[in-house]
Amino acid sequence: MSENLRDVQILPIATNTTVLRSRSWTRLRFEIEYALARGTTVNSYLITGDKVAIVDPPADTFTEVYLKALGQCLNLSQLDYIILGHFSPNRVATLKALQELAPQITFVCALPAAADLRNTFPEQEIKIMTMRGKETLDLGKGHQLKFIPTPSPRWPAGLCSYDQQTQILFTDKLFSTHICSDEIFDEDWDILKDDQRYYYDCLMAPSATHVQAALEKLSELQVRMYATGHGPLIRYGLIELTNAYEEWSRSQTEREITVALLYASAYGNTATLAQAMGLGLTKGGVAVESINCEFATPEEIKAALDKSEGFLIGSPTIGGNAPTPIHTALGIVLSLSDTSKLAGVFGSYGWSGEAFDLIEGKLRDAGYRFGFETFKAKFKPSDVTLKECEETATDFAQTLRKARKLRLPQPAATPMEQAMGRIVGSVCVLTAKQGEVSTGMLGAWVSQATFNPPGISVAIAKDRAIESLMHSGGKFVLNILPEGNHQEYMKHFRKSFAPGEDRFANFSTTTADNGCLILTDALAYLECLVEKRLECGDHWVVYATVESGKLLNKDVVTAVYHRKAGNHY
Repeated sequence: MSENLRDVQILPIATNTTVLRSRSWTRLRFEIEYALARGTTVNSYLITGDKVAIVDPPADTFTEVYLKALGQCLNLSQLDYIILGHFSPNRVATLKALQELAPQITFVCALPAAADLRNTFPEQEIKIMTMRGKETLDLGKGHQLKFIPTPSPRWPAGLCSYDQQTQILFTDKLFSTHICSDEIFDEDWDILKDDQRYYYDCLMAPSATHVQAALEKLSELQVRMYATGHGPLIRYGLIELTNAYEEWSRSQTEREITVALLYASAYGNTATLAQAMGLGLTKGGVAVESINCEFATPEEIKAALDKSEGFLIGSPTIGGNAPTPIHTALGIVLSLSDTSKLAGVFGSYGWSGEAFDLIEGKLRDAGYRFGFETFKAKFKPSDVTLKECEETATDFAQTLRKARKLRLPQPAATPMEQAMGRIVGSVCVLTAKQGEVSTGMLGAWVSQATFNPPGISVAIAKDRAIESLMHSGGKFVLNILPEGNHQEYMKHFRKSFAPGEDRFANFSTTTADNGCLILTDALAYLECLVEKRLECGDHWVVYATVESGKLLNKDVVTAVYHRKAGNHY
């Protein structure tokens, strides 16, 4: 399949129900959930009873090919309803085209989306049915639709739809995956786990409490298929994925430290930064309470701040100022006067960025300490900017965790932990690159794993910057250090790096065939391809096959690292 081709895959999936999968084989835009670059599908559904409904038409990048495919399935004069699982500005072109071709349609949506629709069609009298959770929609032929509002900070108009006839739950963002393939369903559901977890960490983890609320609502339904908004439809691994969402959400909400992530976004850029911040905080081991200030009540903002040990405020600059919802949130922060909380400010701007100075100045005058210098992104953030944003948030989380650790007495290493510390590992430096993003780390938890194919396993802490580049398909170089100069590398890589800082500025390097860095004074290097990874407590264990390598110096001995105990590096 050509990577540049966008098409629509059409297939019946149940009685009177068809999926139209708009497919892109490459990533769509610079947003963190697309960082694995596996493309995506945007799934829309056609239900044909006595009445006809479309569920979730795609974004404007697919408008032309989608309408052409829809015309093969339906005479648009017969279309009665368009059901929206959420409202997004990038759908407007498709919605306007459908409204023009089928002016008889009624939009079915959650209450917050109704105002957005009216703003989309300011000069037209459009028909809207709002669903608050008790209403149903009878399409005939047994297709009685039930609607379950599933709001979250990013998608306040979230709405799942359930067809009692087919027992299909149209989940929109929930249970989705950004991956493009020819497979309609999740036959190989076990292989999808890595991508599903990445999607969850990027988009769902910062709103884990909202995910839990949605799961509780949905648990009352008899479901045989999740008709997702993106990626394969979930039929074979439905129970496993549901249980995984419950486990992942529970592990988020049970974390000891919570950070309130407050933001508003004018054009979506600050929301994208908030998403990167949320991922970084999650990797850093803290719980995130994500609050979209445009839709949250003052009580919700105050409750999130009350239970947090730190907070981040993200804002755009509009007309030389911060938007009203941010002023409200800032006022609540200042009224609490709890300067023990660590603060951070971030956001996007077009020209001047006065909002940052306002927020930072107010917080500084009130006596708040900052976990990082204000993070500013001009216009749409790039891959490199988003990676720096993620690392900034991870550092913020680590600062909070270190502060808590200093406040609490730490027990001495147990005999078992002392024994584990005698496990000796080669001292290595891992280097990885994806697009314009490049990073590295010191590692000693490396072992040969297979003979055929030649393969290694590497354990990587979840809060390492390199972790997000070590998914299936990722490439890296393992630089094995010689005894003697390894101390220089250990000292260097144990220090804290600023987000985006070049880890290798003071070392001689060359570039491997896979694009990653080789340290020229390493004794050997291996070019590796990530095949699988397994979540193991506070680490990921990565299995990679070795594609190439070379012994650079046969006359030296491999450096090894002797730890005092097995409860720290």
